[in-house]
Amino acid sequence: MGENLHSHAEFLERIEESDFWIKVKVKLILDLVEGKKVLDVGCGSGLLSKTLLDNGYEVVAIDNDWRAVGIAKKKGVIGLVADINDWKTDEKFDCVILGDVLEHINDDKSTMRKVHALLKSNGCIVVNVPSYQFLFGKHDIALGHKRRYSNDELKNKLEDSGFKIEYLRHWNLLTLPIAIVTKISKKDYPHERVSKSLLSKLLERMLLAESKSNYSFGLSILCKARKQVVFS
Repeated sequence: MGENLHSHAEFLERIEESDFWIKVKVKLILDLVEGKKVLDVGCGSGLLSKTLLDNGYEVVAIDNDWRAVGIAKKKGVIGLVADINDWKTDEKFDCVILGDVLEHINDDKSTMRKVHALLKSNGCIVVNVPSYQFLFGKHDIALGHKRRYSNDELKNKLEDSGFKIEYLRHWNLLTLPIAIVTKISKKDYPHERVSKSLLSKLLERMLLAESKSNYSFGLSILCKARKQVVFS
């Protein structure tokens, strides 16, 4: 996460226990993780890292927001303040997760190639990104997003960076109408207000039910790709 997002991890910490979208995203990502040693890039409040830890994985979490790393460490996670593109380590991982991270990075392909180098032979990358560039607006700018993705853009960049796509789908059709309305009205997305309401539990159940079907559209793209020996 960028330097201008130091407060975002604290925001995530406030809502993580009740927010329907965060809870479902963690579950969907967890279902794709494999191996033993996992790197969580852009760990935010550390909820995903803690969930992985509780499920028996060896987890290293990195974020260039020192507050995010501090919050993750309070959860018992090994956390390091680092930018993925500049991070130097001899460690190799079975799985690297970029959960809503790539959209914050100017040179996202460079990050994909760095992840390729950090993975063990036949390791995998799990990625979640926002979809539909036509929805890019005030909310994205506030979060420090550089872009939103199409299926083809994400797939092509990963393949160019040495990965073979194994799983790619949209999810979160549920809040697509809200995103369209906020884009047209140029108003803020009511994330915290919804997450702290009784509505959040209902939305969580609905989003979990929806996620069992593989839609070709939705506000997020979830992808798993396998490291190949050589990239172009």
